[in-house]
Amino acid sequence: MVERQGLEQRTKIIAGDRRLTIYLMGLWQGLRLDTGACAPAKEFFTTLPENLWTDCCVVEMAADGGWQICRVGEAMARRSGVRAASVPVADLPPQSLLAASIRGLKDAHRTGAPILDEGEAQDEKGRRTLFRSILLPLGDEQGRVVQYLAGARCRVVQEDA
Repeated sequence: MVERQGLEQRTKIIAGDRRLTIYLMGLWQGLRLDTGACAPAKEFFTTLPENLWTDCCVVEMAADGGWQICRVGEAMARRSGVRAASVPVADLPPQSLLAASIRGLKDAHRTGAPILDEGEAQDEKGRRTLFRSILLPLGDEQGRVVQYLAGARCRVVQEDA
């Protein structure tokens, strides 16, 4: 068994989930100016295909020092039971796909490195889902990390369907 963030269960993730994380990581790496830098946010957002936004969200630090979801894609919002376009991270349903996809935020912020994750979450109906996510740091013109993009896809566990 593999332990991940308190979960002790191997997950079976469908190929589309893997393709999303691989695509986002490749895009992020391709936009970096050098190996120690993160991808520029403006370039990343203009390069990201519009059809992938549905499975993504953008997180940034709020004025009060907390984290704020400032943009969330339609599929991620629906699967997480989130109705607002902008919501404090502290207000997210704790077992939601959105909360699970950004649970590595402190590590990403500390290291400046991407975080790949997988595990279980709950959808808007309370059903167990298996998810795979990626959390990518994005920078401003000076290379400082200013936002994070989280991309995640999930599927309902068969016995809960």
